[in-house]
Amino acid sequence: MEQEGVVKYQLSFHRSGIKIAPEDLERLNEARARLIIEKLLGQDYLRYGGLGFGNISIRDPKLRSSFLISGTQTGLLPHLHAGAISCVTGFDIQHNQLVAHGKCEPSSEAMTHGVLYRSAASVDAVVHVHSPDIWYHCDALGLPSTRASIPYGTPTMAHAVEAIGYKAALDDLPLVFAMKGHQDGIVAAGRDLPSCLDALLNLKRQAQLIVQRPHVDFP
Repeated sequence: MEQEGVVKYQLSFHRSGIKIAPEDLERLNEARARLIIEKLLGQDYLRYGGLGFGNISIRDPKLRSSFLISGTQTGLLPHLHAGAISCVTGFDIQHNQLVAHGKCEPSSEAMTHGVLYRSAASVDAVVHVHSPDIWYHCDALGLPSTRASIPYGTPTMAHAVEAIGYKAALDDLPLVFAMKGHQDGIVAAGRDLPSCLDALLNLKRQAQLIVQRPHVDFP
């Protein structure tokens, strides 16, 4: 598997402060805290070579064509602050380019987030977690997925995610899918962060039940 957390897109980045409302920062941190407790996001020296994993974003309430996303390798932080968040204002899949500003560069999965926001105006939150439980049982759970041959952070992955996003009916939100070419990578897109988290935690419980289910050999 590839090294975690490597930024592959070409980034046009302006280093400057971003304005984020206290209530928006609070809801990002509330959701992130739940994910850290569940070990779906964070940094663990026993996983992925000790690099941070998972990221979280919301559509910018003031400029809906932009989104606010946790910065690259911020998994070790107990709480996000404005300096650990990047604002993505544009992207080009074909040329694998991203435009952003902030004190911290955006997550390596920012292109995936952008594609999902563009796919449906009703998507206001995207969460990318790492869940071995869900990932290994994504087929049994009936989740859509990108092919194992598609690496994360590439135009091919962006197009694959775009196809999944456009196929999902708006009434089916939150949308959850697996990245088979990105170890343990699971993404949820929804109308808000709580609905994304509820969907992910429910799937994690279902996956754990599959593991616990006794195997019976029939004669």
